[in-house]
Amino acid sequence: MKADDTNNDWQRCFQELAPKLLLYARQWTASAADAEDVVQMAFVRWWQKNPGGNREHIPLLYAAVRSISLDVRKSDVRRAKRELASDLSMPEGDKPYFDPPVEDRENRQLLERAVLSLPADQREVVTLRIWGGLTYAEIAKATGETTNTVASRYRYALTNLHRVLAPHREDLGAAPAPATA
Repeated sequence: MKADDTNNDWQRCFQELAPKLLLYARQWTASAADAEDVVQMAFVRWWQKNPGGNREHIPLLYAAVRSISLDVRKSDVRRAKRELASDLSMPEGDKPYFDPPVEDRENRQLLERAVLSLPADQREVVTLRIWGGLTYAEIAKATGETTNTVASRYRYALTNLHRVLAPHREDLGAAPAPATA
């Protein structure tokens, strides 16, 4: 395999996975810029340990994003304490997780609030499953949980989202919920 082919494979991999990883990192970081830095650092670490770009190791990439994000958050908290002690202000976080087009802003804000209302462990699983496209086994590998725990958190998250969004079904243009037997 030529070096150009390897570079093209990595570019395609980055283009495919970066938006998903960015959304995942955004759960823990204070800004989109921090999330972008986290994703880049995770890719560098992944590439150093996995120069062949083996797709079986993608859950490890998500685990790296999680770990680096938590480190960045700890660093931000320490910096905020130092700045507060020195009377410096810390800038507010920037854009919301979802940057909706104007015509869908209300629905997306409603969905964002619903997802953010989930407990962190459920929110993480939903993000990895729906937006990350990972399987339960891959999520389990990325988070260090069992597959059954991941599946349960996903079910609980969907139930909670259904409950929170039920009063807004007409606003969202959703079909009525299926009748249960």
